[in-house]
Amino acid sequence: MEIEGIPKTDNIYKKFISILLLMFSLTVISIVCLVLIVRGRNEYFYKSIFAIIITILFGTGLLLLGTIFIGVLLWHEHSVSKTFRRLLGLSFTMIYPGMLFLGKLFKYDKNSIRSIFIELNNRLVSIDEYSIKGNDILVLIPHCIQKSFCPHRITTNIENCKRCGKCSIDSLIKLKEEFGVNIRVVTGGTLARKVIEDLKPKAIVAIACERDLAGGLYEVRDLPVIAITNKRPEGPCLNTTVDINEVRAAIKHFLYKE
Repeated sequence: MEIEGIPKTDNIYKKFISILLLMFSLTVISIVCLVLIVRGRNEYFYKSIFAIIITILFGTGLLLLGTIFIGVLLWHEHSVSKTFRRLLGLSFTMIYPGMLFLGKLFKYDKNSIRSIFIELNNRLVSIDEYSIKGNDILVLIPHCIQKSFCPHRITTNIENCKRCGKCSIDSLIKLKEEFGVNIRVVTGGTLARKVIEDLKPKAIVAIACERDLAGGLYEVRDLPVIAITNKRPEGPCLNTTVDINEVRAAIKHFLYKE
């Protein structure tokens, strides 16, 4: 089930498959080259070292194939078993750094790579159904979503907003009033972790740039998170905005259904 209001980006999906296939091809080529090298050596030491490396590469190849398979299932909105979910978490840990490195090598934008995992996460959450009360849903927003010229700082308390309508804060407060969700402004990962520990939400809607979202998803694995990338018309960390319809759709997906 696709979350109505949150777009599904086919271009991201194609990049995801192409990079993973490239990684798998390189893994296979590496295994073949190592097998050919080890055949020409008689020393036990070299054979042992190469055997360990080949085993690791073989495991990596299987993980890549599994991740490709999960990606196809998620994109076509099929359910995913707990085993596959764990496999996706493992791939995030092991494959994500490799994808960033390979993306840099082939001049892929880092944010495109991060968007792949953000999209996959949202696909994973979208196929599940939830029934969570509003006060158990936490919406995390970055401080840069407030206009830089505004004198009413909301970092410690969103209610400091005077609701002039010049930034997205007013619209987000309206969502808080409508659905009864918790909204917190965070200035980084450390504060986000503290807020999660204090409030103990059952679901999270996170708004941030691709880097912060990918890092947060890496750390928060026990909670369902819908990650929404902010808009940056003036560049990173300055007067950012968010599509309120996407935030509303994410909240409604988690919300308790009577």
